[in-house]
Amino acid sequence: MASTNFLGVGSGLPFDQWLADERKGITQKLNPYLQKQSTYKGQISAWGSISSALSTMKDNLGKLEDEGFNGVSVSDNKTFKATAGSGAIPNSYSIAVKQLATAHQLSVSHGSRDKQIATSARDTTVKISLEGSDKPLEVTLKPDETSLEQIAKKINAQKSDVVAEVITVSDTEHKLVLTSKKTGDAGKMTMEVSGDGEVEKKLSGAVSDEPKNAEIFLNGKLVTRSSNTISDLIGGVTLELREVSEKNPDFKPSDPPEKEYKTESLTITEDTSKVKTLIEEFVKNYNSYLSTVASATKYTAPDRESQSTTPDSTNGALFSDGSLRRLTTQLKSTVGGNYPDADAVIQSLGSIGINVKFDGKVGDERGGVLGELSIDTKKLDAALKDNPKAVEALFLGKDGEEGIKDRMEGIFNTYLGDKSSVTKKEGVIETALETLREQEKRIGKQITAVEARIEETMLRREKEYQRLDKAMSDMNNMQSQLQSSLAGLI
Repeated sequence: MASTNFLGVGSGLPFDQWLADERKGITQKLNPYLQKQSTYKGQISAWGSISSALSTMKDNLGKLEDEGFNGVSVSDNKTFKATAGSGAIPNSYSIAVKQLATAHQLSVSHGSRDKQIATSARDTTVKISLEGSDKPLEVTLKPDETSLEQIAKKINAQKSDVVAEVITVSDTEHKLVLTSKKTGDAGKMTMEVSGDGEVEKKLSGAVSDEPKNAEIFLNGKLVTRSSNTISDLIGGVTLELREVSEKNPDFKPSDPPEKEYKTESLTITEDTSKVKTLIEEFVKNYNSYLSTVASATKYTAPDRESQSTTPDSTNGALFSDGSLRRLTTQLKSTVGGNYPDADAVIQSLGSIGINVKFDGKVGDERGGVLGELSIDTKKLDAALKDNPKAVEALFLGKDGEEGIKDRMEGIFNTYLGDKSSVTKKEGVIETALETLREQEKRIGKQITAVEARIEETMLRREKEYQRLDKAMSDMNNMQSQLQSSLAGLI
C-alpha cells in the first residue's frame, strides 16, 4: 500500500522504505499457501491432460470399430450422395431419382400483413396436426392477435414441426404460408380452426400445396420414401437425394417405367486404408499419452549436498501419484499383452509389426519415452492384406473373446467413468479432480484471509509511522523555535 501522507517529510526518516521492507518480510507468510495452491493447480492441469489423452484413445478405438474394419469407399454421384457406415458391404447398385420429396404447404391470402382478421370478441383456437406426429400444434389467438404477422409469430413461438412466414405478393395481397418441416406424406398437415367466424373462414380456406414423397428406382424397382435422406434401403448406407435424374432420350411409352430415367451406379468397395490410418493414430495417441505421463511424473532426485527439503521445482505435478502409476501399468499391460484367442498366427501387436521401443540406453542417455510403440509399416501392410479378419479380432475380439479394445474399455470406464451405464459411474480421474478443486478452493480462501491480515498489519504500521513522523516533526519545529528565541536574547 503506497503512503499518501508524505511519510518522512517531517522527520527526514525513510519510513516508506521501512514499510516496503516490512511488507516484503511479512508476505513470506503467504509462501506455503501459494505453494500449495500452485501444487493443486498443477495437479488439476495434469489430470486434465491425462483425461484428454485417454479420451482421444477411446475415440480412436471407437472409430476403429465403427469405421475402420467396416471401412468401405463409395462412388461419387451427381443425383445423390451416398455415405457408408457400419454394416455397409461391398456391392454395386443401379439408381435413378424419379422425384424428390417436398414439404406440405398451406397458404392464406389477406389484404394486409398487420390488420386484424377477427370481427368478434371471441378467441380463436388453431390446431395443426401432422400425419407423422401424434402431438398436434395448438395456439390460441385473442381478437387482437389475428393479423397474418401475429398468427405467424404465435405459431413459430411453439418451435414445432411447422414454420410460418408472411410473404408480400403485392401492396394489396399478402400470404401466410405454413410449411411442414417434414417432407413427404409424413409431413402432411391438417388444420382445424374454431372461434371467431371470420378467422375460421379465412384459415379454413387455406390453399394446399400437397407434399410429395421421394421416388427412386433401385435396381429397376420403384421405391418410395417420405424424406430425401434415406437410410433404411441399403444396409449401412445413407442416401441423400440431390436432384431428379435426367430423362432417357430413347425412352418410349411402351418401355418399362424404370427406363425413363438415366441411372447411375452406386459402387461400394472395400477400403483398408482407413484401418491402417486409424491403427497409426492408435499408436500415435498411445505414445502421446506416455509423453504426457512422462511430463506429469518427472522426478529429479534431491542434491545430497543441499540442505533444502523443498521438492525440486522441475518435478512433475503427479510424480508420486499411485493412481496414475496403476493406470499406466494397466495400459502398458494391455498394449503389450497376448490375445491367444484372436488368431492362430496374430495374437499380439508385435505380430502385425507394432512393437514396444527400447533403445538399450539408461538414465539421461535414453532417448524418447520408455515403452513407446513403433510401427513396421511393411509388416502391418502385409497383415492387413493377408489376414484382415485376424487383425480385426486382435483389436475388437472374436466370438465373445475380448480384444485390445475390450480390455481398454474396462480401463477407460474405471478412470474416465461410464456415463452410458444406468448408474452413471464416475471415474477415478473425475473423483480426484473434484477433491483437488475443493482443496484449491479452500486454499484460495486461506490466501485471501492471510492477505487481509497482512494489509491490516501494514495499515497499523503505517499509522504508527505517521504518528512517529509527526511527533519528530513537532520536536524539530520546537527545537527550531527555541534556537531562534535564544539567538534573540544574545
